[in-house]
Amino acid sequence: MQLPDPGLVNFYRLAENRIVYLDAEIDESVLELQKMIFNWNLEDKDMGLPTENRQPIVLIIDSPGGMLDETMSICSTIKLSKTPIYTVNVAQAYSGAALIFMSGHRRFVFPYAKTMIHSGGTTGIGGTFEQTEAAQKLYRKQITEMGDYILANSKIEQKVFKRNQAKDWYFTAQEAVDYGLADEIVTDLDSIL
Repeated sequence: MQLPDPGLVNFYRLAENRIVYLDAEIDESVLELQKMIFNWNLEDKDMGLPTENRQPIVLIIDSPGGMLDETMSICSTIKLSKTPIYTVNVAQAYSGAALIFMSGHRRFVFPYAKTMIHSGGTTGIGGTFEQTEAAQKLYRKQITEMGDYILANSKIEQKVFKRNQAKDWYFTAQEAVDYGLADEIVTDLDSIL
């Protein structure tokens, strides 16, 4: 008889309590997180639980960011979730991870965690002139949508955002609260569990 993998045991114990991690670069694999959110919403709906009686999903974030399409898909799923989702930045929520962090129904940040927003990374666009031109046009539109999303989900004033959007803009935990990226700094793990 073989003992179960401790990593799997830990994953299932946390998932049983609706605690999941985004602790890697954002790529297609994060869509597994989306499936879990759908599943918990379906479970709560089938039980007839009103929103205020649903056990929150806690999304622990420590990610450098990643792919924009997958990021916005997860952001939309979190925003549309009837089951409350708490996002918790425990170390870094950079780029796309910051957008996911900002999508939480309640947003918590650890005292020494950092958040970073910017206007996007390199695109790696290739192909014919017409193809690259079309791709650049789409990317420009996505960057505008991303800026609108940041402004809608924070207290950042548009003129301040415009002044800082071309750089990697880092926020300490307190600055994340001050600018409305986070609701509060975690002082006790019980507040998020």
